[in-house]
Amino acid sequence: MTYFIYEKKQYYETPPKFLENDYSYYTPDESRPKRIAYGLLKPKFMPSYLVDTYDMRLVKGSDVDQGYCTLSYSWNQSGEILIDKTTGKSSRLDQGKHEIIFPESALQENSEYQEQTLDEVKYVKFEGLIQEICRDFGIRYIWYDQMCIDQEDEKKKHAEIHQMHKIYSNAYCTVALIPELMIDNVESPGSTVYEFDHYSMFQEAQWMKRMWTLEEALVSSQILFVGRNVHLWSYNLKEYTYPIFHMQSNYAIPAVLHYAQTRTSTKEHDHIFALANIFPDIIKQITVNYNQDVQDLMLQFYGLLAKHDLRILCFGRIAYDNDMHKPSPGHSMEGDDMDKVKCEQGLVQKFDLPSWTGVHGKYYKYGYRKTIFKNYTVSGKVLKITCWGITNDQRPTNILDFQRIGDMIPPFTQQEEGRTTVLQVRLQGPTKENFIYVDCKINRELDPIKYKDVVANVRDLSHFFPIKKTDLQWVSYDDMIFSSTFSFNNLTEPLQDSAQYVLLSGVNLMLNIGGIGTERLPVIKKDGDHYKAIGTCGITEYDYFLEDPILEEQTFEIH
Repeated sequence: MTYFIYEKKQYYETPPKFLENDYSYYTPDESRPKRIAYGLLKPKFMPSYLVDTYDMRLVKGSDVDQGYCTLSYSWNQSGEILIDKTTGKSSRLDQGKHEIIFPESALQENSEYQEQTLDEVKYVKFEGLIQEICRDFGIRYIWYDQMCIDQEDEKKKHAEIHQMHKIYSNAYCTVALIPELMIDNVESPGSTVYEFDHYSMFQEAQWMKRMWTLEEALVSSQILFVGRNVHLWSYNLKEYTYPIFHMQSNYAIPAVLHYAQTRTSTKEHDHIFALANIFPDIIKQITVNYNQDVQDLMLQFYGLLAKHDLRILCFGRIAYDNDMHKPSPGHSMEGDDMDKVKCEQGLVQKFDLPSWTGVHGKYYKYGYRKTIFKNYTVSGKVLKITCWGITNDQRPTNILDFQRIGDMIPPFTQQEEGRTTVLQVRLQGPTKENFIYVDCKINRELDPIKYKDVVANVRDLSHFFPIKKTDLQWVSYDDMIFSSTFSFNNLTEPLQDSAQYVLLSGVNLMLNIGGIGTERLPVIKKDGDHYKAIGTCGITEYDYFLEDPILEEQTFEIH
C-alpha cells in the first residue's frame, strides 16, 4: 500500500465501562474525531523545527509557545520509493494519490424512496493528508522527518538523529498512521456499535515491521493510532496483548530486542541508530555516520548494551511467537509459515556477531527485573563472566542415554484418584542434600508420553549433575520435600552428549510476568578454548537450591 486512504467519518472506541464483556467496540463519529486540547503545555525540550499545520509552514521550535505532537509512519506508505541503483540512496515520489474521503451528502428524500449520493474523494499529497488529519484532531504543531529534517544537510541530519528520543518523548502524543486499521463498512439498519478486531490488523501493518517506528513507539508517552476509518489510543489497548505500548520508559532489554529482531530499515545503519535512541546513555556514545562499517557499528552497540545490562543474555530458541507474524487461532505453523519465520529473524543474523548477542536465538518478549550481577567485562567480541558454574565434571561417561535412564527409573505404582506423583532426584552436596523434581506430574498411570517426558528431563539434568539410580524415587507431590525444578526446553540448540555445558548459577536473571517472578540462569557450551551462549534455563526455588554457595567462582570467556 503506497498511498494512504483517510476517511473523515471515523469510528472511535466505546468507553469500556458501558460494555458487558472484554471486547473492543467502536461507534461512528457523525461529526469529527475528539480533538486534542488546544494550547498544549510547552515542554522543556523543543525540536529545532516544527510544522505549523495551519498553513504547513516550517517554523523554529524555539518560536512556538505551546506543546507539539509527532508523526510516526512507514516511509513506503507516504509515496513511491525510488532507489538509485548507482548510489543506493532512496528518494520519495509523491504523485498526490493519497485519498481523503468525505461523508456522503445528506439524504435526498421523496415520497417513494431515499437516495444517497456517493462519497466525495479528494486526492492530495502527503503534506495535505497530514494537514487534514491534524485539523480533525486539533493538532496545531507537529514534527515529522520529511519536513523537519534537512535531508540534504548530512551534519544537521545526523544531529537530529542523535536526539530522536528527545523529540518523541517530549511530544504530547505521537500520531501513528496505520492504513491497515479499518472497520468494514457493513452497517446493519439501526446498528450503532461495531466489534473491531484490531489485533490481526496490527499484525499485518507495515508500521509494526519498521525499525524507526519501534523506537518512536517505545519512547512516546502515548500514541494515537489513525487508520482508514478508525482511531484508538494506546492507553486503551491491553498491556498483556500489547506490552510494547506500555513500557513507559522502563525498557527491558530482552523485550526491546525481541521486537527489534524482525524489524527492517531501508539502511542497515538505521537499525542500530534507531535501537540506540531507545537508550539515551548509549546513543551518546554512538557516532551517526552512514559511511562506517556496519559490522563494527553493530558490535559496538551490542557491547555497550551488554555493559549497560547483562539481561542481553535473556534469549532462547527461535519459536513462532512473534507478535507480527503470530498465526491466527486454529492455524498451525507449517511450510510457508516456517520459511517466513526463518527469513524474518532479522538483520543481525547476516553479521559475524558473538553468541551473547542472541544472534542465534530469540529474545523474550516479557520484561525482566534488572539483575544486580556486575562481575563481568566486555571487550570486542569477548564477554567474560566470573561466577559459580554448575557442570557434570564426570562427563561424558556420566551423561545418561535413554536406555540407561529407563533402567534407573524405579517402577511406578498406580496411584489413587486425585493423587499426583512426581519423580524426585536427590543430589548430595558437600554441606546438604538438594532435591530436584522432574516437572512432569503423573495423576494415576505413567503413560508412554509422560514416561518419555520424564526420561528426557532426567537426561537433560545429567548434563549438569551426576545422577545415580539410588537418587531417583517416586514421591507424592503433596508430600514432597522442598525441591527445585530445572527446565532446559528453551535453549537455542539441543543438549548433546559429546559436549560440555555449564549452568551459570551465579547469574540470576529474574523474569517478571504479571508480577510473578521466575528465575532464569544462562547456559553456556564449551567451544574450543572458550564458551558459546545458548540461552537460559528456568529454575524454581533458586534461593533454596543455592542458599549456601558450595562452588568456587570461575571466569568464563564467552564469544
